[in-house]
Amino acid sequence: MKLFSGLFVISSLAIAPIINFQSTTSTTPSKNTTAVGFSVKHIDKSVSPKVDFYKFAAGNWLKNAVIPDDNFRVDSFTHAEDQRNQKVLTIMEQAAAKSSTASPGSATQQVGDLYRSAMNTKILNKLGISPLKPDLDKIAALSSKEDLITLMASQSLMGIPSVFTLIVEADVKQAKVSALYVKPIPHIEKTLGKDFYLSSDSTSQRKAYIAHITKILELAGETPSKAATQAKTILQIETVLAKAIFTPTEAADVNLTYNKKQIAQFKSETPNIDWDRYFSTIGLSGIKEIIVTQPKYMVAANQLLGETSLDDWKTYLRWRVLNSNASFLSEDFAQEHFNFFTKTILGTQQRQPRNQEVAEVVRTNLEHPTAKLYVDKYFPPATKAKAEEMVKNIKAEFRLRLEQNTWMSAETRKQALDKLDKIKEYVGYPETWLNYSRVKIDPNDYLGNITRLNQWQSRRNFDKLGKPFVSETFTQDSNSTSVNATYEPSLNIVQIPAAILQAPFFDASGDDAVNYCAIGAIIGHEFTHGFDSQGRLYDAEGNLKDWWTKEDAQKFEAKANQLVEQYNKYEALPGLFVNGKLSLGENIADLGGILTAHSALQRHLTAKQRSSKIDGYTPGERCFIAWGQVWKSQWRPEILRKIVLNDAHPPGQFRAMGSLTNTSEFFSTFDIKPGDPMWRDEKDRVKIW
Repeated sequence: MKLFSGLFVISSLAIAPIINFQSTTSTTPSKNTTAVGFSVKHIDKSVSPKVDFYKFAAGNWLKNAVIPDDNFRVDSFTHAEDQRNQKVLTIMEQAAAKSSTASPGSATQQVGDLYRSAMNTKILNKLGISPLKPDLDKIAALSSKEDLITLMASQSLMGIPSVFTLIVEADVKQAKVSALYVKPIPHIEKTLGKDFYLSSDSTSQRKAYIAHITKILELAGETPSKAATQAKTILQIETVLAKAIFTPTEAADVNLTYNKKQIAQFKSETPNIDWDRYFSTIGLSGIKEIIVTQPKYMVAANQLLGETSLDDWKTYLRWRVLNSNASFLSEDFAQEHFNFFTKTILGTQQRQPRNQEVAEVVRTNLEHPTAKLYVDKYFPPATKAKAEEMVKNIKAEFRLRLEQNTWMSAETRKQALDKLDKIKEYVGYPETWLNYSRVKIDPNDYLGNITRLNQWQSRRNFDKLGKPFVSETFTQDSNSTSVNATYEPSLNIVQIPAAILQAPFFDASGDDAVNYCAIGAIIGHEFTHGFDSQGRLYDAEGNLKDWWTKEDAQKFEAKANQLVEQYNKYEALPGLFVNGKLSLGENIADLGGILTAHSALQRHLTAKQRSSKIDGYTPGERCFIAWGQVWKSQWRPEILRKIVLNDAHPPGQFRAMGSLTNTSEFFSTFDIKPGDPMWRDEKDRVKIW
C-alpha cells in the first residue's frame, strides 16, 4: 500500500487531488512579513527564550501575521508556496503563448493548452452544465441495480468513485508485488471526515452542506423542493458510510488496514456488489485476492447497495458527478463549490484570481509536465548538488545516532542500520519523467481534459496489477512542485521535492546553521519516519515485517507512550487538545529531525565557527531559532479544528516546542535552568533516536 509520511499534508483535507482539486494554498503574496526566510526581525526580544521560546523566535512575525483572504493559513509553507506559485504561473502563461505551435504531446503544448482551456471562461459560462449532460443522461437511464454497478465502475475510471475506491499499490507485506486495494472514497473519509458527519460540533456545517447540495442540484436544473429532498437523501447515504469509517487514528494503523482476502471470500461478504461485472467494466480479470483497508466500511457499503432504492442511488450518483466536476464548469458552479468546501469548511474568505486558481489545477493534474518546465527554469544544478550534500550529511549523522543508541540491542541495531543504508534518496525531481503524451489536451475542452487525464491515470494504475511493483517518484504530495518532503515505507525512499528547496527552508548560499536546522531538520525528519511508530514496522525491503526483538519493541513503545502523553496536554483551541497517538509518528520524526540536524551542524562546524556570531547569535542559537521560525503559523479556527481532529501533523507551535523541550542541547544553548518556564526535567525528556 502506498502509505507515506509527509512533512506537511493538507490537500487531502480539502479536495482529493486529480479527482477534483480545489487549491489549498494562496497564490497571493503574503502581506505580513518583511523577510521570507530566517530573519532576526521575526524575533521578539521582549520575550525571554527561557519563558516562551516559540514567541521569542517568531513573536514579531506572530504579532504582524495576517492570513490572506484567499487562504486559511499563513506560515513558512505558504511563504514558499507563494514563490512557487508565481513561478508556476509564469510557466503557464509562457506555455499558453507557445502551445499552439509546440509539438503535440510536449510539456509546453499540454501545460499551455490545459491552462488555455481553463482560462476560457466565455466558453465555460456559455456551456454551463452541458459538458456533463452525457454522464447525467446515463444516470437517468439506469433501470436496474446491475446497470448501477456498471455505471459506478465506469465513473470510477473517470476519477469519480461513488462508494469505494479501487487502486493498485505495493502489497505492504510483499513490497515488490502489486496488489489491488479497496478503500473508502476520499470525499467522505478525508475531504469532510467522520467528525463532520457525526459530531454535534459540526451541526451548522452539515446544515450548510445540505444548502450547498441543494444549490448545486438547482443549478443543474432541479426544482428547489426536489433539490432539498434529494440533498437530505445524499447526506443520509454519506452518513451511513461515515459511521463505518475508521477514526483517523485507526486509519493510520497499518495492521488494522491490511486485510487480505481471497476474492471468493470477499464476494461472499459483499454479495450485493457484482464484482465480476465491476472488474470487467474497469478492464480487470483473473482477480484472485484483494486487500480491504476497512472491512466494516465495505460491509456498510454492501448493505446500502442492497437496501437503498435505485432512485436514491441515481440521486446520489448525480451528486457525485456534479460535485466532482463543479470546479471545471461555469462560474456559478465553481463559485458555489468554493462557497462550501473552501469558505465554509476551511474558512477562506475569497477566491484567488482565476489565473492563479487555474495554474494550481494544471500543476496538480499535469504533475510531471509542469514539474519538468519548473525544474528546467528554476532549479539549477548547483542547488540540487548542495541539497544532495545536505542529505548525505544528515543520513550519515543519523547512522551515527543509530550506532550510538544506548537502549537498542545489537541484534535490532544491525537490522536498523541495514534499513537506513538501503533507504534511497531522491532530490529535486525524478530520474525519469512520466510521459503524458498519450493524453489529448484540447485548448477548448476543459472538463474533457480533466476527464481524459483521470482515465489515463486510472488505466495506467490498473495496468500495474499482475506485474512486479515498480515505484514512481515525485507524484501527488511528493510532486517536484510540492512544498513538502516524504518518506514512503513500502518503498523505503525519501523524496525532497525541488519546490521546498527555497526560502524559508533552504538557501544554497546561506548560513549553514539555518540550512541545517531548517531543511536539514526536515530531511532528518524524513529519515526518522523510517523508524517511527509506523515506519519501524517495515523492514529494509519495504515489507511489513517485525524485525525487532520483543524487548526492544517494548522499550520503543514505552518511549513513544511518553511522547503521546506529552502531546496530549497541548491545547490547540479552547477545550480541543492535540491527539498524541494520532500525531505520534510526526512527533517522533520532528524530534529525530532536529536532534540529527543539530548534531550534524556541530560536526560540520570548526571550533572557531561554533563560537562565531551573526546578528548577535551563535550557530547553535541560530539553529534552534531557525527551527522555531520554520514552524511559525497562523490558522483560521475552522480548519485548525479539522486539522487537530483528523491530521497526523499537529499545529506548528507544538511541533517546534514539543521537540525542543526534549532536546538537551537546547537547554544548554539558551542557559535554561530548573525553575524557568521552558525547563523540562531530564528524566522527563524523551529520546528515541
